Amino acid sequence: MAGASVSMKIDHEGIKRKLIQKKEELAKIVEALLLETTSGNLGELSTLDTNHLVDTAMNMINKEQIAGKLESIKVMLINIDHALAKLEKNVEKFGLCELCNKQIEEQRLQALPWARYCIGCKRKLDKRR
Repeated sequence: MAGASVSMKIDHEGIKRKLIQKKEELAKIVEALLLETTSGNLGELSTLDTNHLVDTAMNMINKEQIAGKLESIKVMLINIDHALAKLEKNVEKFGLCELCNKQIEEQRLQALPWARYCIGCKRKLDKRR
């Protein structure tokens, strides 16, 4: 087929729905994690037995793990908001790698519609870290 376009057709509305759905899903996860962190009652320290100290230590470790999860979710939400903004204000740039300016692979965009980089550039960035 002469003159056929090699660039993929992106379903912007479908991607936008996926992004909004993921954002709502993450909001529910954040809510559940915050409830989990506030459920531990440290006001019971008047009965300092060994079991309670272990429980308290486990609760603190759990809170650190939750903080790590929340930080990951925060980064994902920033990327989702960035993708939504691109779809609203700069749609012609959506789906292009922010480093090499080439088309992000269709499978990657389907799996991670908030992806900013093609697989090759993402690997290079990950190696630097």
